[in-house]
Amino acid sequence: MIHYFAYGSNLHPVRLTERVESASLITATRVFGYQLKFHKLGQDDSAKCNLWHTGHPSDSVHGAIYTLASRHKYLLDEFEGKDSGYIDSEIEVPLGDGTLRCFTYLAQKAYLRDSIKPYDWYKQLVIQGAYYLDFPDYYLQNLKAVDSQVDHDSGREQIHHALLKSIADYPAHIKT
Repeated sequence: MIHYFAYGSNLHPVRLTERVESASLITATRVFGYQLKFHKLGQDDSAKCNLWHTGHPSDSVHGAIYTLASRHKYLLDEFEGKDSGYIDSEIEVPLGDGTLRCFTYLAQKAYLRDSIKPYDWYKQLVIQGAYYLDFPDYYLQNLKAVDSQVDHDSGREQIHHALLKSIADYPAHIKT
């Protein structure tokens, strides 16, 4: 098993297990010295999330730690566009009194665009994951404030709205 730090559209277990069946949620956490930015150019020409390293301890990004079978990592690599927009990178993620080494995806510099917007459905995937994981209100409000756009590809939009409905029908996260 390997550990994955999700911070964008893969936050919710419905989304991630749709992509990688062996994925299992461990816990929500956050990393410091990063900002969440919607500025990575996706294959559909819209903005996707990026874990932007600032190095400032006051910056942080909420996310989730998942385990998945190492033999399934290639599946997630394909969905995330590894080496075609994202690279996988190891980071230290706070867990309890220590840290856990996790892999995550970081945008390649050639794919960064500050002038693009995410599709509405993509933004909602991130927000629904944040709700499920009980992220703080200020973080949810920042996500809601991200400017987004309508996806004019009706087929793609229908697929993602069906996914959002599956997420809405998923049992609420039980707080521990």
